[in-house]
Amino acid sequence: MSVLEMIDPTTLTIDANVRADVQLDKAFLASIKEHGVIQPVVAHRTDSGGVHVLYGQRRTLAAVEAKLDLMPVYVVESLTEADRLAKQVVENDQRQGLTDNDRAEAFHQLSLLGVSATQIAKKTGAKKATVDAALKVRADDTASAALAQGMTLDMAAVIEEFSGDAEAITKLETIAAHNPQSFDHTAQRLRDDRTRAALMAEAAATVTAQGLKIVDEDLNYYDYKGPMANIRDLQTAEGVPLTDDDADAAHIGISYNGEVRITLVNTDWKAAGFTKPGATRTGPMTEDEKAERRRVIENNKAWDAAETVRVDFLKTLLKSKTAPKNSLRFIAQSMGNHSYTVADGLSKHTGFAAELLGGKDGYGELAKITAKPTGHHETNTLAVILAGFEKSLTRQSWRNPSGTAKHYLTQLITWGYTLSDVETTITDHSTAPSPAQEPGETFAQVQAEEEELTAEETDYADES
Repeated sequence: MSVLEMIDPTTLTIDANVRADVQLDKAFLASIKEHGVIQPVVAHRTDSGGVHVLYGQRRTLAAVEAKLDLMPVYVVESLTEADRLAKQVVENDQRQGLTDNDRAEAFHQLSLLGVSATQIAKKTGAKKATVDAALKVRADDTASAALAQGMTLDMAAVIEEFSGDAEAITKLETIAAHNPQSFDHTAQRLRDDRTRAALMAEAAATVTAQGLKIVDEDLNYYDYKGPMANIRDLQTAEGVPLTDDDADAAHIGISYNGEVRITLVNTDWKAAGFTKPGATRTGPMTEDEKAERRRVIENNKAWDAAETVRVDFLKTLLKSKTAPKNSLRFIAQSMGNHSYTVADGLSKHTGFAAELLGGKDGYGELAKITAKPTGHHETNTLAVILAGFEKSLTRQSWRNPSGTAKHYLTQLITWGYTLSDVETTITDHSTAPSPAQEPGETFAQVQAEEEELTAEETDYADES
């Protein structure tokens, strides 16, 4: 039950609001001064006889600022503190959007009152994942401070994810401040680096436990006649291949497919009396070769991180109720100019297309999605086309930019995707029309040409 009363705003009391910084902008104040408070605030009468505002802090403060004599107030029965906070979040979002910091603080206060994340989500209309992220952020001092300083909740959640890693947090804070468009790419690269470091540390422990020392990857690794060599490349003086027992050290690296690779080596095979058939190269790698190898490894790592971010972007893009702008034009252009890639999407990658649409990656999964009578047919068609393009990209794409890759990434930019630095090597490269369009050339020839690597380049890629 409520009673509408006209009350002097200066007599109303207000407690700590969920809004960290009440913004009384000039336009809002001018409206209050000219028209007064049109929408009544909601309050309840306290035991001491005073009237305490539940909803409408901004209007109350504006009325005081405008020196109004009276303002309309609905006086209602007292609400529980939890309901007051929850309803205030909803009301403020409807009137003037809360910042992520405001919302996280409200969720935090509700949790302190014993309200579960599920209940908070139900009361405020927020997604539970958002509530969970906000509570994690508020529980971490560094992430909470980042949120208060203007980071989005998603960014602050990443800061919380890297809690304890000062170097990673510094890098993320710098990117957020100076190049926020690259934040997701940087975060994914840091995740990949952390995973890679953990795998290598585990492998190092295994190697050390076997009594082997660990050698640096650049220690004459490509000096084919140098003192160190892979035991698989060595033989005894009698021509018998070596076994693992002949190794006295190991090199730990990441293979092309991202798995840890332990290479057993002998650090002085000549002194041990072993032979190395086929050792044709003389001398170690040149500085230019080492620099190129480091560049390839670095860019391959960056490409792997970008692929994760890019696929996540596609999934989010395709979740919309309507297809992205100019989707049909993109589909038509792709069919006309990049037919092999489109054909691969239709024949080879329908499972991946289903995954992009939120389903499972498997045979027949796309058919289940497209069979729905309420399906978004344009979006479903686009998913198949995008699957073909995405799966056409490999680590070789940044090294050998093609018109097909440029067409794809350029379109993603128009839909809001931010390229990583390694992806810009494709869009910034002056590419001719897709090689698949060259007359008289088969698709197999095109693939062979684009994927061709020298033996040395393959070694470099394998090291990454």
